[in-house]
Amino acid sequence: MTQDNTYQRPRLFLSGKEILSEISGSIRTNGNNQLNVLTVNIKNPELQNASIYNKILELYLNNGSDDSVPIFRGYVNDFTPSDNEISLTATDMRSKLVGNKGLNLTLTDSNNYDGYTLGQFIFSYIGEFVNDSGITADFLSDTSPPISMTGERGDDIDFYTLVTTKIKEAIDTETDVYNPLGYFIDVVNGTNTSSIVIKKDKLLSSVPSITFSFSDGLKSYSYKRRLPANTVTYDGRKFSYTNTPQGTSSIPLDKQASPAETRNLALQNILLAQQETDEITVQVSKGFDLDIGQVVALDIEDEDISGNHRVQAKTITFGNNSTCTLRLNKKPILLKNYIS
Repeated sequence: MTQDNTYQRPRLFLSGKEILSEISGSIRTNGNNQLNVLTVNIKNPELQNASIYNKILELYLNNGSDDSVPIFRGYVNDFTPSDNEISLTATDMRSKLVGNKGLNLTLTDSNNYDGYTLGQFIFSYIGEFVNDSGITADFLSDTSPPISMTGERGDDIDFYTLVTTKIKEAIDTETDVYNPLGYFIDVVNGTNTSSIVIKKDKLLSSVPSITFSFSDGLKSYSYKRRLPANTVTYDGRKFSYTNTPQGTSSIPLDKQASPAETRNLALQNILLAQQETDEITVQVSKGFDLDIGQVVALDIEDEDISGNHRVQAKTITFGNNSTCTLRLNKKPILLKNYIS
């Protein structure tokens, strides 16, 4: 039977000043390009009189050892006071790039990012429009192959929505043609700043970062199995890959410049989706610092899901004790209202 970690000393900082009152809460690392969310309850109702909104909130989980960088850094966007505590909600540093906190773009034939790659576009936007030293593009790299911004036009375009739409076009087939790899947007917290980054999924055949078993870190698991994607629909037509004796599971695709390009992209998207057929939830007592996209292994008797899986989302609770729940394989559903 696995044992809970006995060392935990979470520390919370608001605008660089430590909150010494009792705290508890949760961190949701949502995955699928969505913002991470920290919800924390503070046993100090007097904080409601302080200037809190839009201030930087940092949490050092210190689960098992002292952390050198925060597990979460972001901006307070909501708070609810009561007679004996105050509850704060913060979203990660990417919130400066989203919705009413970001600067929407108008792209025309005379004002555009033609010739830029997606990575260059992100770097240029942050350097030109984001007046905040807390969010950088210092560790940003591009996709391979690069995604072109040429031809992007429109009025009142939300920057982050455009970025997360374009990143879905990036599919690496050079590493393993039969196991294409997707890309996603994430944020990496440093000592004093956070950097927006482009990350690539790791091959499921990679050496796992952690192996979980019931004797080492795994507390419980559950899973749902989905019918693997086998058909792509586009422009009133469809492309099927392999026979479909169990039925059709389709995904949509925009029509490309040529039939050959459409067919090639359709096959890539099917192979990509077939790596995410299972929806696995595990409760663990280690691996609190795992990142989205990392590969972990389940060493269990259930042959259906024993083996390697990618981390797609993570929820941590902290306070009197800590818990960690990992979502493996299938990407979580997008939350349309991830920030107000």
